[in-house]
Amino acid sequence: MTDAVIYIDPLMIHPVIDGVWHHARLVGIPDPGEAITMLCGVTGVAAFLPLGQRRHRTIPRQCERCDALVRQQRGIPLWQQRIRRS
Repeated sequence: MTDAVIYIDPLMIHPVIDGVWHHARLVGIPDPGEAITMLCGVTGVAAFLPLGQRRHRTIPRQCERCDALVRQQRGIPLWQQRIRRS
Protein backbone atom coordinates (compact mmCIF):
# COMPACT_ATOMS: atom_id res chain seq x y z
CA MET A 1 0.00 0.00 0.00
CA THR A 2 1.25 3.49 -0.82
CA ASP A 3 1.66 6.11 1.91
CA ALA A 4 -0.87 8.93 1.98
CA VAL A 5 1.13 11.93 3.12
CA ILE A 6 -0.77 14.66 4.93
CA TYR A 7 0.82 18.09 4.68
CA ILE A 8 0.05 20.60 7.41
CA ASP A 9 0.96 24.25 6.94
CA PRO A 10 2.05 25.74 10.31
CA LEU A 11 0.77 29.15 9.13
CA MET A 12 -2.75 27.75 8.94
CA ILE A 13 -2.84 26.21 12.43
CA HIS A 14 -5.24 28.07 14.73
CA PRO A 15 -5.07 26.72 18.30
CA VAL A 16 -8.37 26.82 20.19
CA ILE A 17 -8.34 27.60 23.92
CA ASP A 18 -11.63 27.72 25.85
CA GLY A 19 -13.67 28.10 22.67
CA VAL A 20 -11.53 30.91 21.21
CA TRP A 21 -9.25 30.34 18.23
CA HIS A 22 -5.95 32.15 18.05
CA HIS A 23 -2.99 32.84 15.78
CA ALA A 24 0.49 31.68 16.77
CA ARG A 25 3.88 32.00 15.11
CA LEU A 26 4.78 28.36 14.62
CA VAL A 27 7.91 27.25 12.77
CA GLY A 28 6.66 23.68 12.62
CA ILE A 29 4.01 21.35 13.93
CA PRO A 30 4.16 21.46 17.73
CA ASP A 31 4.60 18.18 19.57
CA PRO A 32 1.78 17.09 21.88
CA GLY A 33 2.41 18.66 25.28
CA GLU A 34 4.58 21.45 23.85
CA ALA A 35 3.81 24.95 25.13
CA ILE A 36 2.48 27.41 22.53
CA THR A 37 2.26 31.18 22.96
CA MET A 38 -0.38 32.94 20.89
CA LEU A 39 0.10 36.38 19.34
CA CYS A 40 -2.11 37.86 22.05
CA GLY A 41 0.11 36.41 24.79
CA VAL A 42 -2.16 33.56 25.90
CA THR A 43 -0.30 30.27 26.34
CA GLY A 44 -1.50 26.71 26.05
CA VAL A 45 -0.24 23.18 25.58
CA ALA A 46 -0.52 21.51 22.18
CA ALA A 47 -3.03 18.67 21.95
CA PHE A 48 -4.45 17.06 18.83
CA LEU A 49 -7.99 15.70 18.72
CA PRO A 50 -10.31 14.65 15.92
CA LEU A 51 -13.13 17.12 15.31
CA GLY A 52 -15.65 14.63 16.72
CA GLN A 53 -13.86 14.69 20.09
CA ARG A 54 -13.88 18.46 20.42
CA ARG A 55 -14.75 19.45 23.99
CA HIS A 56 -16.94 22.39 23.07
CA ARG A 57 -19.81 21.65 20.73
CA THR A 58 -20.05 25.31 19.74
CA ILE A 59 -18.22 27.11 16.95
CA PRO A 60 -15.00 28.70 18.26
CA ARG A 61 -14.89 32.49 18.39
CA GLN A 62 -11.96 34.40 16.94
CA CYS A 63 -9.53 36.09 19.35
CA GLU A 64 -9.97 39.79 18.64
CA ARG A 65 -6.45 40.66 19.84
CA CYS A 66 -4.78 38.01 17.63
CA ASP A 67 -6.90 39.15 14.67
CA ALA A 68 -5.96 42.80 15.21
CA LEU A 69 -2.25 41.92 15.39
CA VAL A 70 -2.35 39.79 12.22
CA ARG A 71 -4.23 42.52 10.35
CA GLN A 72 -1.76 45.16 11.52
CA GLN A 73 1.23 43.02 10.44
CA ARG A 74 -0.29 42.41 7.01
CA GLY A 75 -1.56 45.96 6.43
CA ILE A 76 -5.22 44.84 6.47
CA PRO A 77 -7.70 47.32 7.98
CA LEU A 78 -9.53 46.24 11.12
CA TRP A 79 -13.12 45.16 10.49
CA GLN A 80 -14.34 48.26 12.34
CA GLN A 81 -12.46 50.44 9.85
CA ARG A 82 -13.85 48.54 6.86
CA ILE A 83 -17.50 48.94 7.86
CA ARG A 84 -17.22 52.54 9.06
CA ARG A 85 -19.46 54.85 7.10
CA SER A 86 -18.15 58.16 5.81
